[in-house]
Amino acid sequence: MTTPAPAHRHVWVDCSGGYTCPGLVMAWRRDPSGWQAQVALVRHTTVFVQWTPASALHPVVDDGWDPTPRRP
Repeated sequence: MTTPAPAHRHVWVDCSGGYTCPGLVMAWRRDPSGWQAQVALVRHTTVFVQWTPASALHPVVDDGWDPTPRRP
């Protein structure tokens, strides 16, 4: 048995039409089908909160990009 990731985490959520939407995991639960996350996600200009299977979530990976300007 694996334990889910920390409770609050930024993720990409598989949405309908083959799109991914940005989301924030708010809580976890386990049911007979497996782990689910309660996710707040943004589609267009609307925020939804829904239970989503863990298989539809992809963690946001820090690519090291830093928008802060560097001084010489």
